[in-house]
Parts: sequence; structure tokens; C-alpha cells
Amino acid sequence: MVPGTVASEGKDVAAVVSAARTSARHHQIVNAAAALMQTRGSTSVSMQSIAAEAGVSVGLLYKYFSNKEEILLAAISQVLNDFTVRVPQAIGGIEDPVERTIAAFRAFCEAVDDQRRAVVLTYRESRALSQAGLDEIKRREIETLQPLRQAVDDAVRAELLVPADAELFAYDLLILAHSWALKHWYFQSRDLGLDDYIALQTRTIIGAALSAEARRTHAHLFA
Repeated sequence: MVPGTVASEGKDVAAVVSAARTSARHHQIVNAAAALMQTRGSTSVSMQSIAAEAGVSVGLLYKYFSNKEEILLAAISQVLNDFTVRVPQAIGGIEDPVERTIAAFRAFCEAVDDQRRAVVLTYRESRALSQAGLDEIKRREIETLQPLRQAVDDAVRAELLVPADAELFAYDLLILAHSWALKHWYFQSRDLGLDDYIALQTRTIIGAALSAEARRTHAHLFA
């Protein structure tokens, strides 16, 4: 055995455990803040109330975040980070651009479902961000859209989709994914589950944009 290997491995494990604990605490605070801000609004929520909701001391809270804007940015970034990871994973290896478009839309919807509170917070409280913070969120949102936009672009070039504006069509799909969180009360009132919502929107929006040829060759995707 190489001298120092055991000690080195021990340090590596400790570092991983420490990082995991830090990440868990970060999410704990962000989720608690999102819950409060959604019901009260960011201006009515104090750092003390966030600490109490998260079950941590105010001192510990300030070790992670200097102010409410940082927490709000973290909550919004949590959604964008999820998009950044899930969408490319969902479409990896899918060559057909229509199938890729559908898979990307589903991934956005599933991420929104997991982050409903933070998505609503993004719409309700983003005005409380500084201009720099708002610009960063806008930049990252456009960035997360790129895999879906590329799929739509590829489908249009292959004459499988015929929207008037490919980029706008991709953004419309993103807004539909957001709507699952923004109007969740309505979909609940209709007993509409996430899978039902995705299937209906896929048939209604993507299906309607198919070219005549694609309607024949891709009918199985919209059954």
C-alpha cells in the first residue's frame, strides 16, 4: 500500500460528505425561503423569518447568503440548473428532431413539476432583483432553451415542423412548461396529472405544427 493512501482517501470521503452536507443545507434554506416568499412576497420576508422557517440559526444563514437577493437568485438558479441538467440528458442520443423536441418539452415540464414553488417565485419576485441579477437570469434562461431551440430548428430544416418562427415556437413550449406551475390550481381542478398535461400539450401544440409528411411518419408519437 502506498504510504498516505488511507489518509488521503479519508480526506476525500470527508470532503465529499462535507460538500453533500453543504449542498443539502443550501437547498434547505432556499426551499424554505421560496415557501415564505411565495405566500408573503419577498419584501415582507426577513432573514430572521427565513432562518426560522429553515430551522437554522441566523448566523448560519448568513454563512450561506449575505441578503435576500442572493437567496432569491439561488431559488431561481435552482430551476435553471435543473433545466441545464435534465434537458440535455433527456434528448441525448435521440436523432429524430421531432422526438427530440417532444423529449425536451417533457424534460422541461418534469423539472417545473419538481420546482413548482421556485418557478412561481421567479415570475412573482424577479422584479425585486437588481438589474445585474435580472440580466443574469435572462441570460441563463435563454441558455437553457438552446437544446430545445436546436431540436426545433433541426425539425424545421428537415421539413417536419412548419412554425412561422422556430425560436418563438421553442420559447412558446418553454412557457407551456412554466404554465404547469403557474396555473397548477386549474389543472388540479380538472384532475389533470403531469403526464396527461404533457400528452395533451404535445398533441395540441407540437402535433399541430407537423408538416403533412411528418403527420404520416410520426403519427405514432401523437396517438
